[in-house]
Amino acid sequence: MLSLKLVNGDLAFDEDGELLTIEGPEEIAQCAAITLGTNKNEWFLNPQMGIRFMAFLDKKQSEEEMREEIRQGLFQEPRIKTVESIDFSIDRKKRELEVRFQATAIDGALINEVVTLHA
Repeated sequence: MLSLKLVNGDLAFDEDGELLTIEGPEEIAQCAAITLGTNKNEWFLNPQMGIRFMAFLDKKQSEEEMREEIRQGLFQEPRIKTVESIDFSIDRKKRELEVRFQATAIDGALINEVVTLHA
């Protein structure tokens, strides 16, 4: 599938002002990153899209619950077949969550991505 490339949520352009497009594992990773950056019930056209941000904002956070929420978010992308690893780190001063995941697409392509979520 071919999609417009996004950089920090904005459309990306080349030096000539032309829109950039992506496909393959990079496009799947971008779609997964959008899902992980969306709070459940945030998007009125698809309230089930996204993850529950409260799993990451609670005072008594469960690492297993956070990992499971990320896993469920990744599997919302229908082209992801398996998730091999999920690692994350929390920077409380910056109020950021950095998620690193490795997954395999249904076509066998390996997807490695780092997603930074801001509280």
